Amino acid sequence: MKLKPTRVIPALMAALLAASPLFAHAQQGVTATEILLGEIAPLTGPASVGSVALSLGTKMAVAEANANGGVNGRKIRVISEDDGYVVTRAVQAARKLITSDKVFALAAISGSSPSVALLPMLKETGIPAINVLSFPDTLHTPVVPNIYVAGASHQDTVEALATELNKLYPNKKWAVVTQDDELGSLMREGWERAQAKLKLNVVYKTAYRRGQKDFSAEMLAATNAGAEVLFAGGIVTENIAMVKELERLGSKIPVGATWIGRYPSVLQAMGSAAQNFYMIDYVEPEGSAQSRAFYARATKFLSGDDFKRVNRYTPVAYAGTKALIEAMRRCGKDLTWTCTIKQMDATKDMETPVMAPINFTQKSHFSRQKLSLMKANPKTLEFESVN
Repeated sequence: MKLKPTRVIPALMAALLAASPLFAHAQQGVTATEILLGEIAPLTGPASVGSVALSLGTKMAVAEANANGGVNGRKIRVISEDDGYVVTRAVQAARKLITSDKVFALAAISGSSPSVALLPMLKETGIPAINVLSFPDTLHTPVVPNIYVAGASHQDTVEALATELNKLYPNKKWAVVTQDDELGSLMREGWERAQAKLKLNVVYKTAYRRGQKDFSAEMLAATNAGAEVLFAGGIVTENIAMVKELERLGSKIPVGATWIGRYPSVLQAMGSAAQNFYMIDYVEPEGSAQSRAFYARATKFLSGDDFKRVNRYTPVAYAGTKALIEAMRRCGKDLTWTCTIKQMDATKDMETPVMAPINFTQKSHFSRQKLSLMKANPKTLEFESVN
């Protein structure tokens, strides 16, 4: 399923595009001593827990590069714009960064709906951009020459989650609870693929309204239907509420969720109810040697206050920004959009701190990262690898 571009008020879009010409000059944002990057993310609002950590990953990659001489002698500077996960604000932020600040490239282009709304502008300008926060199909299929994505689609994530949990708990009865929005639709698409392939027995399935807080009715219905495994398709508070309600009902059935809401605070809020909580992710568990090494490195480039806000989104953005920086570095002193895109297309097995290597080619701008199942440890508030 492909997300359709979000409808932005035509008059607003026309005004934004007509106010001044969109620059397509390949060397904007580059001086003899500096390269200017931009990022757009929901740094405030419900999605800010992940996006602030994401921005810290960009900050860390840039600080590390600058500490090592920058990009062929040029230091990198980043301008961050907060769109609050509001489409019109994202469009305004992109216009500011591209036409007013004249950044050379974009290290982040926000979440699903905002990034889809930005697509026409990004295509028209041709500015290099990478997104590691959200993965709408329209950003990468068909290939958009100047846009790159690294991560795992919600469809692939849910399909992999169902597949792995089915290995641990075969021939069980399933309950499936998802949101009644675009995210829920993508998750249901992945679930339906897994259900058809594995012939899973679903005894309860429902979609809840976005922002719902009370899941007592849904969990009671799932329990009464005899569900033995639950796919919780929420983000943060929704999954917490489902797991806590199951504990209140005396149910200890396994619950699986996706990486979208993987924060230490989630396990803290779940408490002992998290003992049978699973998550699938393409980022290594916090307790792994790779993650511990990354966090140790982060302390060298982030302040103490910033470090407290680091989570699984930080190494993801670090890796994406590093891919962009490495491509720019391979261009030498003659840094252009054309060269950067060519070098991004040549990204092969770029090592990342806590996930599989990143790969891009001219025919594929979506580096689909390997997913693995992990289980919550309520005592350490960390996830541990199941494999």
